[in-house]
Amino acid sequence: MNRNQIVGRAIALGAAIFYGFNTTLSRLAYDTGTTPVSLTLFRFTMSALLMAVLIMLLRKSWRLAVPPRVFALCVFGMFATSIGHLGAVNYIPVSLSAIIFYTFPLLVVAWKRIAQRQAVARHEMLAFVLAFAGIGIALGLDFHRFDIRGIALSFGGALGATLFILSYEKFPPRTDSYVATLWIMIASVGFSLLVWLSGFELVAPRETSGWACMAGISIASAIAFVLSLQAIDRVGGAVFALFLNFEPVMIFLLAWAVIGERLSAERIGGIALIVFALFLSHWRLRHIDPQGA
Repeated sequence: MNRNQIVGRAIALGAAIFYGFNTTLSRLAYDTGTTPVSLTLFRFTMSALLMAVLIMLLRKSWRLAVPPRVFALCVFGMFATSIGHLGAVNYIPVSLSAIIFYTFPLLVVAWKRIAQRQAVARHEMLAFVLAFAGIGIALGLDFHRFDIRGIALSFGGALGATLFILSYEKFPPRTDSYVATLWIMIASVGFSLLVWLSGFELVAPRETSGWACMAGISIASAIAFVLSLQAIDRVGGAVFALFLNFEPVMIFLLAWAVIGERLSAERIGGIALIVFALFLSHWRLRHIDPQGA
């Protein structure tokens, strides 16, 4: 494994960490009265403004040379991911939402194997399965708030994440991640406005803490998104998707450190399995893949 691959995986891990802040802060923001559409519009708007300021400070060109169809698919995937993943927890437990949403790494691999006929190493496929199993063990399944809206949103988010990763892989090489983030965020604001105009009401948080959570989500989103694009450029969509399985681990650690939530033996075991899966993806183990497939 070359240095570029190692750095890419480290960047993917960083993206997963910042995405972990989003889920936790979203749940807190909803508790203050805001809605998924309101949060999504605020998140994309503030992230776009942050990226615009950063690009001006770095004196980068605003030009993005990407085929319109590929760009549109990428933006739609990003919007669906956001409204689905962050919106589902307003209707169903975080555990059930995460289990459904984190099918997207397997969907990415399945698409590459079936549609694109790309080979996936056996040890990497095993890592995907183990990481998904680890999430299931750590989160458990909670059906006491079964709501079809939450199920649909979470699965829609998984499909959106799959579409986003696969379409961004088709961006021209050396696409500037900062500029790409800016235009994807701007276009996502447009999608959010269309959803709002279709009849959804915008609801502001009732408390200052809710606004603080939404601001934190915007900052974390901008950072995580830039890191995501850089990671996909370096290691590809499949490996990047695998490393996003670390996001639930980050959520657990935040709950333990900030809220004081107890980490049960099941959660610790699930976290350990996820971490093992990430290490497994890092090396080619001869006894698992003797042909180096």
